[in-house]
Amino acid sequence: MSALAIEFNDASLTGVVAGELRFEEPGYAVAPDGDLLFGRQARAVARRYPRRLHNRYWEALSEESFAQPVGLAHNAADLAHAQLAGLWQAHGSDCDAAVFAVPASWTAEQLGLLLGIAQEEGMPVAGFVDAAVAATRREYPGRALFAVEARLHATDLVQIVQDGQAGLGERHCLADIGVERLERVVMAYLASCFVNDARFDPLHDADSEQALYDRLDDWLDELTRGPAVEAELSARAGTFEARLEQAALAARVTEACQPLLQRLRALLPAGRPAAVQLGSRLAAFPGVVAALSALPDTAVFVLEPGAVASGAIRAASRKTDGAMRLITRLPWDQPAAPDTPAPETRAAALPTHLLDGNRAYRLGAGALSIGTALTPGDYGIALDSTIAGVSRRHCSVQSEDGRITLRDHSRYGTRLNGHAIDGSAVLQAGDVISVGSPPREFRVVIEVPADGA
Repeated sequence: MSALAIEFNDASLTGVVAGELRFEEPGYAVAPDGDLLFGRQARAVARRYPRRLHNRYWEALSEESFAQPVGLAHNAADLAHAQLAGLWQAHGSDCDAAVFAVPASWTAEQLGLLLGIAQEEGMPVAGFVDAAVAATRREYPGRALFAVEARLHATDLVQIVQDGQAGLGERHCLADIGVERLERVVMAYLASCFVNDARFDPLHDADSEQALYDRLDDWLDELTRGPAVEAELSARAGTFEARLEQAALAARVTEACQPLLQRLRALLPAGRPAAVQLGSRLAAFPGVVAALSALPDTAVFVLEPGAVASGAIRAASRKTDGAMRLITRLPWDQPAAPDTPAPETRAAALPTHLLDGNRAYRLGAGALSIGTALTPGDYGIALDSTIAGVSRRHCSVQSEDGRITLRDHSRYGTRLNGHAIDGSAVLQAGDVISVGSPPREFRVVIEVPADGA
C-alpha cells in the first residue's frame, strides 16, 4: 500500500510518501483580489496584505462562520478543506491511502471534522496518529523523554511513555510561544540591524517588510551555522547592508522561549537524566538548542524535517475494527538512541543558599523544609498557618547526588519559576520557588567567595 502521510502542523503542513518529502506548506491563506492563495504562495504576499491574511484556521478548525467570507470560504473548515484538497490533488494521485498525524491539543470534534473533509475529497484515510508519538521512532534508554514541537501559534510539550514502545503521556500546550511569535522576534532584530548599520527601516512599508520576510529563512539557516552574516536587502529605496550576529539574536530568541524552558524545567524529574526530542522548526531558531541543552541533565536530539510524517507511516499498517480512532502508541522501528551523557554540573555552580526575604538559609545534604508545622529540630522555614494553600511540611530542598533538589510533599503543589513541578526538580541559581496563595517566594542563589572564584 502506498500511503501519503500528512503532518497537520500549521507552521508547515508536511507530506511524505515512502520516505520522500513531497511538500511543506504553511497554513496560510490570503485573498488579495478575491481569489484564494494558500501555503507558500500566500506566505509570499502575507506582509503586503496583513488584513487579508488567515493563518489560524487549522488551529481553530471549526464550522463557525467568519464575520466576513474569505473568497468563497465562510469558516475555518472551508479554508482547511480547500488547502487539503489542493495538496491531495497535487501529491496524492499515486497513493491509495492517507495517514494523518495531528497535534495532541486537537479535540475529538476537530478530528471528526478533518475526517469528514477527507471523505468529501475521496481520501481513503488509513489512520490518525498523535504527532509526538509518530515522531518517536526509537527508545532513549535510561532517560525521561519529552517531545517538543512548535506550531504557528503554540508549542506542544509532550511526555513520551517508554514501555516497550512509544506512548502518549502528559501533554502541555503553550499558547504563548510558537513559530509566528519567534518570527516576529527575528524580524524585529533584523530590522534593528538595518536601522543601526544602514539607517534604513525595512518595516516602514509593506514591500520592504515582505522582502525582509522572504529572506528570513535563509538568514536563520546561516546564523545557526555561523557567528555572523553580512546581509544585503534590496528595496525600492536602494540596496542596504547590515551585519547580523548569532549571539545577539540567540539572546532574544532565548528570552522569548522562557515560558517553554521554565515549563520543561518544572517537569524534569530530579535524579534522572532527560532527553528532549526537538522538532526541526524550533531548532531552526538560534539559541533554542543551546538553551534546552543547558537544562539540568538534559540531552537534546533534533529531528530531521518531515520526521513526524515519516514516522506516521507506521500507523497505516495497524489493523482496526473499522472504527477510526486516534493512535497514541506505536512500536519503535529504529535503533535505540546513543547514550549521550549531559554535561556534568561543576560543584562551584551548585546553588548554596535559599533566600527568604532578608534571610539566607544554607543548602546542604540535610533537608531544608518549608511548611506551616515543622517537626521540632527540623532545619527549615516555618510559615504562618493562615497562608492558604500551604501544607504542614510543604516542600524541601537538599543536596542529592551532586545536585540541589526541590521536592514537593504537599497536596497543593509547589511552583518553580511560576510552574508547578511534577514531584521534584533540580534547582539552579536564579530559580524562584513559590508556595501558597498569595504566593510566598524563595530565591535560589550562589554564594560568591571573597576571591571571586
